[in-house]
Amino acid sequence: MKNRKEKQQMSLMKEWDEPSSSSTTTTTNSNNITDQSNQPYKYIEAKSNLNKETEKSIGHPVSKFAKIIIILLAISLPTISFVLAARVKGRLTLPFYIFGLPSWLILVPILIYFYRKKGFSPFIRSKGITALMAVSFSFYSLYNILFSMYILRPFFVVDQENNVVSGYRYRGIIWLALIILLYLHSCVFIQHLVLSKCKMRPKLYLYLVSYPSSVFFTTMILSIPFYLIVPFIPSLIGMFIMLIPLVLSMIGLYQTLITRPPNKWQVKDIYLKTSSNEEMENEQLIAPKKSLKRVKIQPLSDHNEQIVDFKQPLSIIQIADPHLGPMMSCERLTEICESTVKLNPDLVLLTGDFFTSESFNPENTLEIALSPLKKLPLGKVFACVGNHDLEEGCMEILEKALKTIQCPLLIDQSVLVETRIGKIQITGFDYRNKARQQHIHEVCNAYPPIQGIPRIALLHDPGSFKFIPTDYGCITFSGHTHGGQIGIRSDLLSFTMVGITGIPDYSLWRNGNNYLYVHTGQGCRSMLGTMVLRVGVPAEDSLLQVYFES
Repeated sequence: MKNRKEKQQMSLMKEWDEPSSSSTTTTTNSNNITDQSNQPYKYIEAKSNLNKETEKSIGHPVSKFAKIIIILLAISLPTISFVLAARVKGRLTLPFYIFGLPSWLILVPILIYFYRKKGFSPFIRSKGITALMAVSFSFYSLYNILFSMYILRPFFVVDQENNVVSGYRYRGIIWLALIILLYLHSCVFIQHLVLSKCKMRPKLYLYLVSYPSSVFFTTMILSIPFYLIVPFIPSLIGMFIMLIPLVLSMIGLYQTLITRPPNKWQVKDIYLKTSSNEEMENEQLIAPKKSLKRVKIQPLSDHNEQIVDFKQPLSIIQIADPHLGPMMSCERLTEICESTVKLNPDLVLLTGDFFTSESFNPENTLEIALSPLKKLPLGKVFACVGNHDLEEGCMEILEKALKTIQCPLLIDQSVLVETRIGKIQITGFDYRNKARQQHIHEVCNAYPPIQGIPRIALLHDPGSFKFIPTDYGCITFSGHTHGGQIGIRSDLLSFTMVGITGIPDYSLWRNGNNYLYVHTGQGCRSMLGTMVLRVGVPAEDSLLQVYFES
């Protein structure tokens, strides 16, 4: 099996030719196409009107029940953790006065001032963003008190005279540990602060501030369950247990930054089989509430079908959630694009979320990073928008960058594309966090399936996939979830922070005659930058071989 995969991969890694003059003469602005005569694709006219006036938001669709649960957890977990920590008398005092009190009385007001008065743009200076960053740092500081206490706990001594406690003190290498903790705490504060300036940072800053801050912030997230255990464990053992989240976060930094050479990319075979109406009805009767299900990606030899039942595979590379910023430098995204060109797929699909707050300056950063894709012929690269592409100023930068590489941005639009295996219909959906079902149905009705032509959908949010009519018959490419961001993914156990919400988190899914591939993504984002790293969910570099039924 491995040899077959390597042969497939190497056969695709041929040297590219410069695009012919005929393929580069036509401008491909998706919103203003005047001449399609020389293009290997053409826009499909909508069969019905689409509502373009709907108010858009970058937020995530969260139910009222989920919001209540989040608020209850945000209040109860730290409360329980501090009540348990209070069992260890006196040991909270030093961390509280070093990390807690200065953070809330001095550092948080500084953050609020910088965002409200010195922020890069009105969006950054808004009350919502200011509150987000202030609350983020405040909660982080709350847990840093606990984390520091349990790390310093073995060096804590209780002075006694005649079996009566006379005082508390620290001993040994306590000051070395404090210096390290103060440095990491300072990195988190500085990173929160400079994100308000919206500027790409040099490598030295990344290594000295960005990476340590993300590792330590992620450590606070991963350590939350441990605070329910360590109060009942001897201090030295508890200290080593509290180092586990730190080690996992350091591994997560590697998993977040990993970029593979093209000959190391994973090749995945995806076979799309259509079910009859009777089969779909039977599936609905067996599991009426579980029509959306994960599908294991496996080679054809594990299927009952013969290879003659399928067309030649369509090779696809998806670039999802690059999020230019602390964890995705311009050089790294350029390398990913260069590898994409070397693999020379039939289609390259860009499924949104190109930005963090650092992506704005220099303004041409995204244009430079995507520039290798210009070497691909016209009609191979298509894009849709993600929620973070709707932030203030992002669309102008994105449209300019995509125009440079002659990539149509499909916003509730559909095109008919000539490919190596024949015509393909590609439909790009806009991002919505409200009235999602109505929006999906409107777009599907406007661009109904064309008989005998395979269909591809670009939909940033996989949570909206369930609203595509089950008989539409398409394969949808999404991102957005970062593969779950934190979790365990294996054949024996699959658990991610996104997956527990019921949203498709990664890999292949099916709903009726529709398939969904959720790309793990090359980058990731949390808050304005990348404060939370990938842990157990490494960045994805893959080439997909999609087999449509003949």
